[in-house]
Amino acid sequence: MNMTLRTSEVRWLAPVYVRIGYGLPEAVRSPRQALEKLLYRWPQSRGDAYERAMCSCMASAERSQARETAREDFIQACIEARILD
Repeated sequence: MNMTLRTSEVRWLAPVYVRIGYGLPEAVRSPRQALEKLLYRWPQSRGDAYERAMCSCMASAERSQARETAREDFIQACIEARILD
């Protein structure tokens, strides 16, 4: 998976708050930040919404897809994994 991202970060209009494990809520403000959560901090539950979020966040970070579509897909993945705060 090629994760070459541009230096100027695409940000969402509103953050998505997640709670992973027993930690405090964390704000996710961009497709790049969402990718970091999806790749490195995600719970074991990885279904269809997770796969969609991975694809759309990567495309949005590379500016080939709308950022708000990636945000919605990330929210659905958070609901699927039960980490939406």
